[in-house]
Amino acid sequence: MNLITLSYLTVLGSMMDVKTTDLKDGFLRVETPKYIVEVPKGWEIGEETSFGQREFHSNKGELGTMTGGKTSSSWDQLYQTSLFFIRRSVPGTPTAYRIAKNKGGYDTMSFEVLDTEKKPLAKYVILKNTKSEILALSVRITDKKSEKDLNKAFDRMISTAQMK
Repeated sequence: MNLITLSYLTVLGSMMDVKTTDLKDGFLRVETPKYIVEVPKGWEIGEETSFGQREFHSNKGELGTMTGGKTSSSWDQLYQTSLFFIRRSVPGTPTAYRIAKNKGGYDTMSFEVLDTEKKPLAKYVILKNTKSEILALSVRITDKKSEKDLNKAFDRMISTAQMK
């Protein structure tokens, strides 16, 4: 088996584990072996990377998910670790994090990265279940004209997220 065939099979395998359901309201339910989220219909569903990251793309922006196993890290440690990686790709000033619960009852930590005008470039929410497993959700705002639609999509993703 050559490298091209192996790469193709890896991509195909990572997409075969995704089940989508049209919710008939402009959104799709995306179900993977580890979580369920709802994203706008028509967005491209990316493959899952070897470290559990998946992106959803449109011409309006980008939503993302990342899974994590059981952790004993505090919210502060998760925040600092997140910022280490976020700062590599999103320039800006991070806000302080906030702790809450989402509609599904998961403990959450949320924060944003702001541009020089104090407008969000990206938003992040990390969910933690009762087993201390995490699911990180994100939105990158690449088109300010689409910010309202992106916020709506991100809010829906957060409120419908389920960990398996």
